[in-house]
Amino acid sequence: MRVDKMIGNSNLDTRKNIKKNAKKGGLVINGEIVKDSSTQVDPKVDQVFYMGEFVDYFENIYIMMNKPAGVLSATDDKERTVIDLLDEFYQGLNLSIAGRLDKDTRGLILLSTDGKFIHKVTSPNSNIEKTYLVETRDKIDKSLIEEFKKGVYIKEDNYTARPAKLEILEDKKALVKVTEGKFHLVKRLFSNLSNEVVGLKRIAIGNLELDPVLKEGEYIELSKEDLSLFLD
Repeated sequence: MRVDKMIGNSNLDTRKNIKKNAKKGGLVINGEIVKDSSTQVDPKVDQVFYMGEFVDYFENIYIMMNKPAGVLSATDDKERTVIDLLDEFYQGLNLSIAGRLDKDTRGLILLSTDGKFIHKVTSPNSNIEKTYLVETRDKIDKSLIEEFKKGVYIKEDNYTARPAKLEILEDKKALVKVTEGKFHLVKRLFSNLSNEVVGLKRIAIGNLELDPVLKEGEYIELSKEDLSLFLD
């Protein structure tokens, strides 16, 4: 791995600054000043200091959280966010959120330092289904199954949503699967078909299900087996 990438992944500086500071003697590898920031290193073997600070390298981190209601899916805000629920170590990382949830929506969100992973999970072009457990105000009419399948017209935004899957579990409870992340999408699917969502929880992203052991506000790092579910 290039040493500038190692330093950049550790969130210590930008590659542009790393290159400039290395030329000024700010980069030390195994006790020797190195002025070429493209030098190859082995993060598991070589000791790297940048601007006097030891570069403690780690691989990308992937987190599953059971988001509680009342917490924002944001990385920086005056109100309480999912980042505030993390330990100090994780709060210091450059985490992004894959699949934001409304403030009052509970359930599965993913956080990661891996930008490519975030893009893949969130991009509609990936066609990754997000599964929600929905509770409604009124009884869910069976005709909505076909309405969801052909795509619901969202009048307030003047667009037709992508086809979605609706599985009715009880009179006022259902599973909904969507492949796009429009603002308030699941709520709008129902409101535009004369019903109202009164409870919403995401329970899966693709084939990754929310760990039933996780209480609201708790989180775990994903295993390699978990991540393999997102491989093509």
